[in-house]
Amino acid sequence: MPKEPPSAMTKAMDLLAARPLSELELLTKLRRAGYPDDECDRVIAECVKRQYLNDEQLTADCVDILHQRNLGARQIRMKLARRGLDTETVNGLLAESPEEELDAARRALEGKLRLLTKESDPRKKREKLFRFMAGRGFSPGVIFKVMDEKREE
Repeated sequence: MPKEPPSAMTKAMDLLAARPLSELELLTKLRRAGYPDDECDRVIAECVKRQYLNDEQLTADCVDILHQRNLGARQIRMKLARRGLDTETVNGLLAESPEEELDAARRALEGKLRLLTKESDPRKKREKLFRFMAGRGFSPGVIFKVMDEKREE
């Protein structure tokens, strides 16, 4: 006799036990697993009611973690938008903590400078630093500010 697939709620609990998910991520995973839309909506509503899903808390946690990974605001916005988290909430959290972005930029710059010790041409070194920092999601204003701070040391 074939084994019956788990209920949508059981599947949701298994997914949430592995890692925190946004409502959109959980909905997408449940749909891919073949559960009907109305059942998915009921499960998500129940998970929100029981506080298993909390997009606002997930957004705040993710912003903190991504700052610790030395990413800039642009990169953070992109990653969290992919996860289906509210753009306004992300922007509000980033606006509350401009100093965190500067700290992340300083840490990223320090790390990259250690790798560029063999580069003798200052112009090339500066260009490489700028490209690296822009790729990490920092705005030109933040990049120039931390690079100027470093030069003054």
